[in-house]
Amino acid sequence: MSTWETESDANIDKLIAEHSLFVNLGQFDSDTAINDEFATLNDLACKVRDLTIAADATQIAADAAAVSAIWSFGMSMAAFAALEAAELIERKEISSKSKELNDKLATVDTDISKKINKNVADYVAKYKENNNLIASKAPKGLDTKTCRGNLMQFMAEVEKNTILDAANFKKYAASARIVYNSDEINKVYDALDKLNLSSRSDADVKQFMDVLKGLNYPKTELSLVQNFAIAIMFYKLKIANATIKAQAEAAGLPVEEVEATAFEAMDAVGKFVTVVAVVMSVVDVVFNILDIVDVVKQCEKMCDELNGTIKSSYKSYFDGIKEASKQYNAAIAPKQRKAA
Repeated sequence: MSTWETESDANIDKLIAEHSLFVNLGQFDSDTAINDEFATLNDLACKVRDLTIAADATQIAADAAAVSAIWSFGMSMAAFAALEAAELIERKEISSKSKELNDKLATVDTDISKKINKNVADYVAKYKENNNLIASKAPKGLDTKTCRGNLMQFMAEVEKNTILDAANFKKYAASARIVYNSDEINKVYDALDKLNLSSRSDADVKQFMDVLKGLNYPKTELSLVQNFAIAIMFYKLKIANATIKAQAEAAGLPVEEVEATAFEAMDAVGKFVTVVAVVMSVVDVVFNILDIVDVVKQCEKMCDELNGTIKSSYKSYFDGIKEASKQYNAAIAPKQRKAA
């Protein structure tokens, strides 16, 4: 989070705008829209399959490679797709049906979200718009889904104490920088390593809580470290909430100081990261299709996966963000009202 301390207000406002859209997604039915869009995709894919001959192999592989990244909601390869398609069109090697399929694949996430409702469409658009920004700020070794999870956890921490705006965002990012540069943080790293290698018994968790209790930080920095450490315990080390709460109390660590972000919102963040990983796994599915040498079998496999794993992944994603939004909103709403 310390990498955001000097970011422009305009870019931070983009994150806050996405965050607000996520919190306010509300209730929606996504299955109907997904079924409708994938019926169209499946029909187009089957037509491509039925028309495919061996000479189409390069063309189909190029189309699918471009599409796999677009589907992922990750870093866009739209430029690659456009250049590749233009070259193939010039050589007159791309069939009209394959182009129809590629065009539809390139817009499917937007088409689905628009059919659901405006809130979801606006959120998906803002989510994709912010991917490059988030990736550019990511420390080495962290992917975009992990960075997004950390950002959500961080913004919940800000909202627990004050209004979420650019000024407060940067104020808390500055606190993260202080923590990052401190010698004291090494105690937390060492304690996490020790906990990770332990049996994670009640005694092990209590020992870790004692380390958190003894940290010598000002209040804001202490709260950040405690909440993020406890979040790591929950969704990285898989330690149960009940154990965390009980041992926090046993160590004399005020549970109310960690409860908002480290329990209720933490559950929602974990759910969000999980469904993002599910939809990003579509990339692996498509690249597995590309590994098939026989182009006719390749097209057959694409039809199967479109109506199977890929469609299922999209359903999991939209259902997942709906539930994560509901849970996250419930966690931060009382704090928002208090801050207001």
